[in-house]
Amino acid sequence: MMKKIISFVLLFNICLIANAQLDKLEIGMAFGGSNYVGDINSAFNSNEENKQWNQFESSFDFYNLNFMWGVVARYNFNPRWVLNTSFSLSRLEGNDAYFNNPRNLSFYTDLKEFSAVVEFNFLDYQTGSKKHRIAPYIFVGLAGFHFNPKTDIINPITQIEESIELQPYNTEGQGMPGYDKPYSKYSLAIPFGLGCKFSLSNYISVAVQWGFRKTFTDYIDDISTKYVDHYEMVNWSGELGAAVADRTNELPGRDGFYNEHNLSRGNEKNKDWYNFFGITITTKLIMVTLMHS
Repeated sequence: MMKKIISFVLLFNICLIANAQLDKLEIGMAFGGSNYVGDINSAFNSNEENKQWNQFESSFDFYNLNFMWGVVARYNFNPRWVLNTSFSLSRLEGNDAYFNNPRNLSFYTDLKEFSAVVEFNFLDYQTGSKKHRIAPYIFVGLAGFHFNPKTDIINPITQIEESIELQPYNTEGQGMPGYDKPYSKYSLAIPFGLGCKFSLSNYISVAVQWGFRKTFTDYIDDISTKYVDHYEMVNWSGELGAAVADRTNELPGRDGFYNEHNLSRGNEKNKDWYNFFGITITTKLIMVTLMHS
């Protein structure tokens, strides 16, 4: 399903360029930052079974800031309404050590996103216009993305530090009788946010933007539900799988400690989020056409 959505977005972009009035089409690049908002945050407490927290507030904690870049195609239907499609690359990460959380989990993932959003300019805007050269705007749309959470751990068998993919080890019992099936590494998100665009010349536009992504997965960080009994995990995913599922025992003075079966490992009531923010620079495609004519 996810691959079909990504193919649709790519095909849509090709059709858009093929059928567009070139003076309304802009292409360019985006640069900025990204950060993850999920189960690794300052409010998590595994002893409070039903505790929920406002993950939106965690959006403003930039301890896990990473670089983001992408390519953009923007079609200006009129001075107020714009369709913006993009492909972005970034990294998301989180670490309990930052919050002194004894759960001691961590992850990082490279993230690839295709998105299509509708922008609404609060003021009339046109790149190249001296009269309508600045406009604040809001946007909302749909995105599809791929993630693959990993972590660094000392392999209990080889005693060598390794970077391993977490999803194949089913850290919350995925695939075991009575548990959910393994989660997909493809998911959807609803991007929304705000920004302000500026016309710098007859052909160049710059936009400053901050966008939130409300996703439909709780496994960007490989954390969602409850701990599985350590010895069941050893039988199901092996020594390494059990080691990455429960890492409290790595802390000083906690050697040999394992969390109880069904103790909260994450908060399954809230899905994960991530944010993109930065600068987009675009140029009218008509200029590219003229340069090669």
